[in-house]
Amino acid sequence: MDLSREFGDESTPSNGLKHPTASLFHILFRSLAIAAYLFGSLVFGKFTLTFVMVVLLLAADFWTVKNITGRLMVGLRWWNKVNEDGTTEWVFESRKEGSAAYHSETENRIFWSAMFISSLFWVILLIKNLLGLSLAWMVVCLTGVALNAANLYGYIKCRKDAKSKVQGAVGEFIGRRMWSQAFGGSEQLQNTQQTGR
Repeated sequence: MDLSREFGDESTPSNGLKHPTASLFHILFRSLAIAAYLFGSLVFGKFTLTFVMVVLLLAADFWTVKNITGRLMVGLRWWNKVNEDGTTEWVFESRKEGSAAYHSETENRIFWSAMFISSLFWVILLIKNLLGLSLAWMVVCLTGVALNAANLYGYIKCRKDAKSKVQGAVGEFIGRRMWSQAFGGSEQLQNTQQTGR
């Protein structure tokens, strides 16, 4: 897989799941993190080892989703940039127009379903541990909520930004078309009258 290409300049691959490896890892890391949380005490025996495994898997999931699967599966990417004056700026990008064929509707559903389901899972576990006053496990769940929420927030903002760009482009096209029809037609009429054709 060549990740060195410019964002949005990818060529259209074959039909089906267009990025099966990305789809696999999009689900794999978050599923392993949840499995390690649920069964880690049985497998590893100690909270500390379970905590480390879950956090490492959550970090791998965060990095994979933010840097690879979001770009490949839904054509979106985001990052937070620190300016020279110390302020931070969120940057949102979407795939270039005309390259929507590069990802499939199935991948789109897989991406968003996994994002929402895993976020919901960590929130439910956080509430459970909050009610049970299990502070150590709450830290694990807070980590899961924070990393999943950051990615979810970033991609929702990307999606809204992409939709507003499309709506702006459509509005601009319609405006130009109406302008052309309203005033372009009269220019053609004047040119026709002047040339006598």
